[in-house]
Amino acid sequence: MTVRFIPLGGLGEIGMNCMAIEHDGRIVVLDCGVIFDGRGLGVDVVHADWEWLVDRQRDVVALVLTHGHEDHIGAVSYFLRDFDVPVYGPAYALALVKNRIAEHAWHRASDIDYRVIGEGSRVDLAGMTFRPWQVTHSMPTCFGLVIETSEGVVVHTGDFKIDDTPPPGDRFAREVVEPFVEKGIALVLSDSTNALTDGRSGGELGVSEALQEIVAAAKGRVIVGLFASNVHRMRMLFEVARKTERHVVPLGRSIDTHLRIATELGILPDPHDVLVTREQGRTLPPSRTLVLATGSQGEPQAALSRLAAGSHPDLVIGEGDLVVLSSRVIPGNERPILDLVEGLERRGIRVLHRNLDPRVHVSGHAHKDEQRSLLEWLRPRAFLPVHGTYVHLRAHGQIAREAGVPEVALALNGEVVQLAEGKLRVVDRVWSGRIHIDKGGEPVDGRVLADRRSVAEWGEAVVSFAVDREGKLLGEPKITTRGVVVEADEPDFLVDACDAVAHAVREIKTPRLVIDDAQLEDAARRGLRRFFGAELGKKPIVSVLVHRVG
Repeated sequence: MTVRFIPLGGLGEIGMNCMAIEHDGRIVVLDCGVIFDGRGLGVDVVHADWEWLVDRQRDVVALVLTHGHEDHIGAVSYFLRDFDVPVYGPAYALALVKNRIAEHAWHRASDIDYRVIGEGSRVDLAGMTFRPWQVTHSMPTCFGLVIETSEGVVVHTGDFKIDDTPPPGDRFAREVVEPFVEKGIALVLSDSTNALTDGRSGGELGVSEALQEIVAAAKGRVIVGLFASNVHRMRMLFEVARKTERHVVPLGRSIDTHLRIATELGILPDPHDVLVTREQGRTLPPSRTLVLATGSQGEPQAALSRLAAGSHPDLVIGEGDLVVLSSRVIPGNERPILDLVEGLERRGIRVLHRNLDPRVHVSGHAHKDEQRSLLEWLRPRAFLPVHGTYVHLRAHGQIAREAGVPEVALALNGEVVQLAEGKLRVVDRVWSGRIHIDKGGEPVDGRVLADRRSVAEWGEAVVSFAVDREGKLLGEPKITTRGVVVEADEPDFLVDACDAVAHAVREIKTPRLVIDDAQLEDAARRGLRRFFGAELGKKPIVSVLVHRVG
């Protein structure tokens, strides 16, 4: 009996994690996340294309979640439209999934079978046994998995770091895995996010001490931008508020959500001795205010961007206030974050970030030294790096070789990795891809996205003209443009464009007595695009309206 690992997302990119594990002809899906599309094309999220799984729908027995970050759970609501299977995961991750599904009117939330797992749990699925083990990361209750299979023990780290001074309630549970290490680990799958970063990731205790020092020294308001899921850091900031005699004002829907869930689950002690409403926050003296705000990645509608623009309805900040970006820069967000900092600084607001003070944030993902330490501890016979671009995966594979791992395989989305008789090999390939979801929760066709991208890049032209019954042109065409370069709006240019369309329509060659609308539209579109290409070096999207007279 063999074990196969089929990544559908997360190998070849950062985010969108989704891995199928096939054993004895049955399949368990591990995580189901999203990435975000910042191109401004009306796409809300992007998730893995699981067409291959749909084709084998009867073989899929469960979805198992390692933790509650969006790149691991963000697509669960879409997955459950196609698969009626139980969802296993930590209590915090399942609470976030339930919250998201409650927002989707198209889901019958009461029919979903949620099953909480934690340390000490044992779940038998598809002939395998799954045992969660807690790891330190940047949110509550994050788990790796010890998976007992017919080919030996497989350890999946999930997203992890090795924090020697973890926040309350968090720990790196070596003792859960140690008995399996003594017997021998067949395979390790491990997070590659920081495989290019030297050293160690650092601990939350250092961040706590730094932020307390910074807040205590501040004279005005302090606004901390952070990921709402980083409940450990929010908990620490409540302690900072108590010690510096400030009150905490939450700004942002996702912060409200995580505060509520973390408090309900007892992960966050009751914060109401220092937590105030937005309305109460307006009346607080600046020196007694500590704001927790979303938007550390420069998202246009998030709290920080609105504060920077002076357009937030609940708070106005200004000279003398301090913004601390206690977060990392997600690749691709460099420009929005720079614009955010620029907007704040122009208004006289001082901004602290990792480039100015490295103490204000530590990563939730292991750096090179931690990755090497983990492999030297586990001593697996084989290694498959996961969660990263090809460059990250290759670098992590090299770390494994240096740590003495005999078998190292590299795979990308869609490649089937087989563990059999102690050997790890890429043996096949299945379909993989991306599904773009609009803000209404529906997929967006690739051709639609291509058109939107073309309109955004080159603009759009609409040409209309009248023809008689036989399809012969009556009068001159009319052209309207939007988003085309300035020259295209000049009268002479448009006259020449109309002439090009008229010429293309009159030159239609057909044995038919009547030229049909499809021929007319095609000729006009080709003629106008040729003209634009020759004159501008660009070809906007062209729409054609044919009016038949008589």
